[in-house]
Amino acid sequence: MRAAEGEQPTDTHGRDSALLVVSDLSVTYGGSFPAVKSVSFSIDSNSTLALVGESGAGKTTIALAVSRLLPSDAETCGDVRLAGRSLLALTEPELRETRRRLISIVFQDPVGSLIPSVRVGKQIARVVAHRMNIEDRATVRESAYRLLQDVGLENIDRVWDAYPRELSGGMCQRVMIALALSNDPSLVIADEPLSALDAISQVSVLRLLLELQQKLQFAMLYVTHDLRVAARFEQIGVLKSGQLVDLGPRRQILDNPSSEYTRQLLAAARTLSVA
Repeated sequence: MRAAEGEQPTDTHGRDSALLVVSDLSVTYGGSFPAVKSVSFSIDSNSTLALVGESGAGKTTIALAVSRLLPSDAETCGDVRLAGRSLLALTEPELRETRRRLISIVFQDPVGSLIPSVRVGKQIARVVAHRMNIEDRATVRESAYRLLQDVGLENIDRVWDAYPRELSGGMCQRVMIALALSNDPSLVIADEPLSALDAISQVSVLRLLLELQQKLQFAMLYVTHDLRVAARFEQIGVLKSGQLVDLGPRRQILDNPSSEYTRQLLAAARTLSVA
C-alpha cells in the first residue's frame, strides 16, 4: 500500500511470518520530546531492512528500542515482537536470555566499543564463553579463533594479543562483528557500522556483512544516514523527524518514492556520486 504524502506508510507484507514485527512504536524522552512517532515495520528471517535518515531522525532510537537498551528517561509505547514474543513485556532475566540467544548489536564506534585496557583475545574469550556457555579454555579459544577467521581477519595471533588501539578501525569492526555473531543470532542490529571507518574499510566491512548474512541466515536491522548504503539492501525505510515517510522494497523506494523527502535524499545521493 502506498502512503499519501505526509502519512505514515503501512507495512503489511509478511507480518504473520516475520521474525521481527514493530507495531506503532513511539519513544518519548524526558516526558516531552517525541523521538519516534508510531513507527511500524517487519523483517523476515534472512532479510534486511535499512533505516535511513539524517542525524536526529530517530534511527538509533528505534534500534535501541528494539533491543530494549534505551535510557531510563525514555517512555516507549507500541509493541516489538521477535519470533512472536513481545520484547517489551519481558522481565529483565528473560530479556538478558533473549539477548544472549537471539539478538546481537554492531555499534558505530568499533574502537570505543571494545575495552581499551583489555587485550582483544581476552574480550572475545569472555563473550564466547558466556554466549556459547563453554567453560573449557581450549574450546573457548578454538571457537573464538574460528569466529575471527570467519570475519576475514589475518594473523589472528597478533589480533588476539593486541589492545584495541593497536588495531585499525576496520579490524576492530571485524572483531565486533565476530562478537556479534558468537551467539548465532536470529537478529543483528547494525547501528551505523561504517561511519567511523575510512572509505576502503567501509566497502570491505559492508561486503563482509552481506556475505555473512547469506552464509548464516540472520535477519538484520541496518541503520544508516547514507541512502547509497541503504540501496544495497532489499527493504528500505526512510525516517524524517521520527516518522517513517517511505517504506518498501528497494526498487520501489529508489524508482518511485512516495515522499518528497525521499526524493530529496535521492537527488543528494546522485549529486554525491557524480561529484
